[in-house]
Order: sequence, then structure tokens, then C-alpha cells
Amino acid sequence: MNIPLMVALMWVFGALVHGIPTTRHTNIKCEDRDKSFGEIKECRLKVLGRGIIGANVYYKVKKLPVKTVHVNFSVWKRLSGYHPYLFNTTVDLCHIIKHPNPSNVFFYFYGALRPFINANHSCPFNHDIILKNFILDDKMFTIVPVPRGNYMFVIKIMANDAWRATVFSYLDINVDKL
Repeated sequence: MNIPLMVALMWVFGALVHGIPTTRHTNIKCEDRDKSFGEIKECRLKVLGRGIIGANVYYKVKKLPVKTVHVNFSVWKRLSGYHPYLFNTTVDLCHIIKHPNPSNVFFYFYGALRPFINANHSCPFNHDIILKNFILDDKMFTIVPVPRGNYMFVIKIMANDAWRATVFSYLDINVDKL
């Protein structure tokens, strides 16, 4: 019996029964909390190709170096308004980058962002923060199965012990491909 063939057939059968998960960005909003520390120069979605949408954020830091960074990451699901769903966690980004921990949910979120962001080294940060063409991939949601629906990720950034910015990322999970 051919094991890889059996696994492939089971995957295809599961995809036909449950649908192939597809994800896409629908909107992104950014808020500055302290314009004297830094400001958001770019916060937008960009169409990169048919059905491919990339998120772009450019945060211009005015007071360097950034010695400490904490990130609050929360997931919200739309059910007649957005309601808290699954995660609301705050992490020390400098520590997570230096000592990755797969038991922390933020580890997977940051792992998805890492190829698209220039904040991929430990503190201090001596440069602006740039997220370029971040594309949602269905594989991001295989570890934590997420039901079909509309979601909002809220990312609050604290740098040098004060809240500096908030990013609201809206996405659809399990929409039909065109």
C-alpha cells in the first residue's frame, strides 16, 4: 500500500468535504499614539496579483534607539460586532526573538511575519520598522484551526515603556477563490 498516496487522497477528500481554507486581507488601519516618538508613514493594502493582497506598514521612529518592545496581540471575531476570540496575549518581543518558544502563540504569529518585516533581530532597534507585502497564507491557520468567518487582529505596540501604535488588521478566512 502506498502511504503517500493514501495521505494525499485523504487530504483531497477532506478538502472536498470541508472546503479548502483560503484567507485574504480585507482592510488595515493604523493609529499613532505618540507622534513625538514616531509616526506611521504608510498603512495600506496593496494588490500584488490576482487574488493576492499584501499588507504594508511603515513606522518612522523619531527617537532611537528602541531598547524595549512589548506587543499585545488579540484576535477578534465578527458576530454582530467584533468580540474577543481565542487569544489576547502580551509578550516581550526582544525576549521572544532572542529565545523563541513554540509553546507561545505569538511565536507562530511572528514566524509568519518574519520574512516580511525588518524587525527580525533582537533589541535594540536603530531603524524604522517596515512591513512589506505581508501575504496571508492558508498554512498559517493549520496549527490553530480557525472556523470560517471575519476576523480582526489587533496589534498594540509598546516601545520604551509606553504604548506607541496600534494596528487593526481585518481578514476573511475560508472565502471562495475567484
